[in-house]
Amino acid sequence: MQLNQSDPEYHEAMRVYLSGQWTEAQKGFNKLAEKYPQSEFVFLILGNIDYSLGKLDKAVELYNKAVEVKPEYGYAYYKLGVCYYRMGRLDDSLASFSRVVEMKSQSHAMASYFIGLIQFFLGHDAAAEEAFSRFRTISPESGIANFYLAQLKIKQKKYEEARALLDEILSSAPDFAEVYYLLGVSEYGLHNNTAAIKRLRQAIELNPDDERSKTRLSLLTDVQWP
Repeated sequence: MQLNQSDPEYHEAMRVYLSGQWTEAQKGFNKLAEKYPQSEFVFLILGNIDYSLGKLDKAVELYNKAVEVKPEYGYAYYKLGVCYYRMGRLDDSLASFSRVVEMKSQSHAMASYFIGLIQFFLGHDAAAEEAFSRFRTISPESGIANFYLAQLKIKQKKYEEARALLDEILSSAPDFAEVYYLLGVSEYGLHNNTAAIKRLRQAIELNPDDERSKTRLSLLTDVQWP
């Protein structure tokens, strides 16, 4: 039987769930799972409760039940990906997030972000660039993709492309110290030493403890920065 959203038991369970009363909500949704064993949403909420309680293994079990009931349940795959990511099960996390992207679920923007992050961490630069580029296309207002793409471009010595990506970030986050450092690296790579010095000084102004910027600045100016 599918979930009847007019059921008073459902309304009460949702009320305590939305108020953060996890134990009471769990009791209510466990009853609903018995009453509506074909409701993927009930299993999703039960998974969310265990996730909130830090019981990741149990949350994974429940999210898997949700996708057993509804194989095209993109949000459940997304939550699986997040759980696996937190558990350090990166291959499983990638598989779950990739499933979200394949289905073009409403969560596929953030799934692309996580795929990029995992591939970046694993040193799979081409896969990371593909995922972050996809995330940037879906969510152009976000500077997160630009930040990682710029690092990949610097690694590839594509300094002009890196600079363009970083300049976009500054238009909405002018006090992002790490961006100024990366711009300094990009300008240095382009042999624009004066511009590199300016950017590195800006990085230090925003983050006086940035030893990387100080070291690079010392090399460029022959002055030891404190």
